[in-house]
Amino acid sequence: MISSVFLLASYWYLWLMIVAGFLILLVVWHAKNFAYLCPGCGEVFEVSTLKGFISPNGVNKKYLRCPRCGKKAWADMLRIKEKTVLKK
Repeated sequence: MISSVFLLASYWYLWLMIVAGFLILLVVWHAKNFAYLCPGCGEVFEVSTLKGFISPNGVNKKYLRCPRCGKKAWADMLRIKEKTVLKK
């Protein structure tokens, strides 16, 4: 652990690439496994990876525009399994 601190100064670009790669993988996984529920109309929808990356978010909410009603609001986050239950 101590040696990695010393390597950080000389190989900062490598650490930056590792952190950026991990962040991209995390956002892709999140976009595939979560959907959102519009508080206005009740529409359940998914977002793209890019929109998921740049949209502001809270603990269990994300500020998005609903594709059905067009309202911008803090949409509740749902797992994809919950999405299929809500659609039935």
